[in-house]
This record gives sequence, structure tokens and C-alpha cells, in this order.
Amino acid sequence: RALPKSCQVLLFSATYKEPVRAFAERIIPDPIVIKLREEELTLSNIRQYFMVCQSLDEQYRALCNLYGSFTIGQVMIFCQTRRLADWLAGKMSRDGHQVAILTAELTVVQRASVIQRFREGKEKVLIATNVCARGIDVQQVTTVVNFGLPVDQDGELDFETYLHRIGRAGRFGHRGIAFSVVERGTVELVHKIEEYFQITIKELDPYDMDELEKLAA
Repeated sequence: RALPKSCQVLLFSATYKEPVRAFAERIIPDPIVIKLREEELTLSNIRQYFMVCQSLDEQYRALCNLYGSFTIGQVMIFCQTRRLADWLAGKMSRDGHQVAILTAELTVVQRASVIQRFREGKEKVLIATNVCARGIDVQQVTTVVNFGLPVDQDGELDFETYLHRIGRAGRFGHRGIAFSVVERGTVELVHKIEEYFQITIKELDPYDMDELEKLAA
């Protein structure tokens, strides 16, 4: 309301839900819109893999194997809930890793501080809930790990959040890599992602260190 009528406004997002689009058009009447078809919303510069585990503890061991192999750059790990993020951050910290955590319970000032410390490399791992899936650009992030896949309140796969999560590893046109560490009962969600985005996500053995080191090379 305070901006002059001549002000140019541009809005960008990898995805736009209809309520957001409608709100944007209230702010910018008669806009020029450039968009991709949904089937084109893929990130070709990010290699995607998944690992199947039998339990939460096995997921953690698989994560440690991954982190031990990928020592270049910084890592973002996404969890579905704050409780899981807290558990994972505590476990990694006790094992000697430099870890930051970002959840919706933090104030704006606290979130900014966490992100700045991560950007400066004071922590190499940022564990986050979906609050961090959008709009954070840290050039040093080369690897994203889904510690479980994102689902909505009805337990349905959230494709948009998955896209935004893995996109943290492909900022500024860089190549990245994304791993999904899932329990056996949720493997069907991986196949839904493949079908939705028309891609192939390769399965890895979480204990095949030779294969992991090849990917890290």
C-alpha cells in the first residue's frame, strides 16, 4: 500500500499453490506470468538416491555412513517433526558432529542467527523441519538428506516440499546430491516421487561404503 504505483514487483518460486497465486494477483493486477508445467518441475542438476532401513536406529547408522563419505561442503538434513529433529541433533552432537537445528519454534532472530552461523561454516550440518525447505540459499550446501520423506497431515506425500527440500543442494546452478533415508514401510512413497516427476531414484545399500565413496568422488 505504501509503495508507489510505478514500483515493479517480481515474485519467484519453484512452486505456487493456487491460494498463493490468487493472493499474488491481488497485489499485482494483470501480471505477466511465466511458469512451467508440473511435469517439468524437476531438478536435473541434482542426483537423487534412496536407502531402505529397517528401523530408526538403522536410519541413523545409514546417515552416519553418508556423512562420513561426503566431507566436502555442508549438509542439510530434513526431518518431518521437531521431535525427530531434536532427537537427531542430540544424537549427532553426542557423536562429535557440529550440528545446528532450525525449527518453527525458533524466533525470527534465532532462525537468522542459526542460518548465518551455518552459512559461515561454524556448523557443517543443519538439521531442519520443513520450515527451512524453502527460500534458504547457502552456496556451500552440496548434499541434502531426507531423514524420512515429507508427508501432509493426511499422511500423503508432499511433492512440493520434497522438491523444495532437495533444491537446497542445487542453488546457483550448482550440481548437488540428495539422499532419502526411509524405512521399509514407506518405500512406496519413493516410487510415487519417481512417477510424479518422471525420474529414476537409484537405491543404494546404506552399508556399501565403496559405492558411497564413489558417489562422493
